[in-house]
Amino acid sequence: MTYNSVLKNISEVIEAEQGLQELRLFRHHWPIKSWDTYKMIKMISGAKRESFVLDVGCYESPILPMLKRLGFINLYGCDLVLRSSSDCNPNFTNNNSSSSEYHEDYEPIAKMYSDKSYQLSIRNIEDTKYRDQMFDYVTSLSVIEHGVNIEKYFREMSRIIKSNGYLLTSTDYWPDKLVNNKNVLSKDIPDNIFSRDEIENLVEIAEKNGLKLIEPIDFEYKDKVVRWDAIDLDFTFIFFAMRKE
Repeated sequence: MTYNSVLKNISEVIEAEQGLQELRLFRHHWPIKSWDTYKMIKMISGAKRESFVLDVGCYESPILPMLKRLGFINLYGCDLVLRSSSDCNPNFTNNNSSSSEYHEDYEPIAKMYSDKSYQLSIRNIEDTKYRDQMFDYVTSLSVIEHGVNIEKYFREMSRIIKSNGYLLTSTDYWPDKLVNNKNVLSKDIPDNIFSRDEIENLVEIAEKNGLKLIEPIDFEYKDKVVRWDAIDLDFTFIFFAMRKE
């Protein structure tokens, strides 16, 4: 499969859901996010179960619960805020989606916060304080659009990833710049929908920090698959995997 690509249409989401099902996993509680979730899980699924994996921005992310089901044992997660299992509601409404309904597959995420087999902590992903070259894989599922300093992000990711380790990143995307004037999730600035120029620029920044694309990004696009009601914009997602030299 092609990993580094733009989400082109809803059929790719359906294929991703089927891929997760084949791995005996569950779809993302916001079904459209199954697309990039599956890419991340698929890339990691063939690795040794002792591999060290970090999910940055792990708040409400299914990555770690999925990897645990696959037998991975060294699972770390960090975010600026973490909730307790008692705060989690499997019927929580996702304001990114036109649907007002979560399904039961939110439950594994809710249980993650009280499961001591995960190493969860509150940290800034621009300065995590993890030791150098600690992780074989770092996943970043729709995180960098939320006010993250891109230069600091790639510098820190390069520092904590082992040589020949991987950084798996997805984010909001549309080839032409879409301006978001509504501050919904970021504290200081509106969440960013990256343009192609911005993606190509951040790839250059990553390369300066020793992170190289595993393959060229397929920028071909088709539909605005994603609808975010809170900011009244339609766009899509992009995913790219990088390897640490």
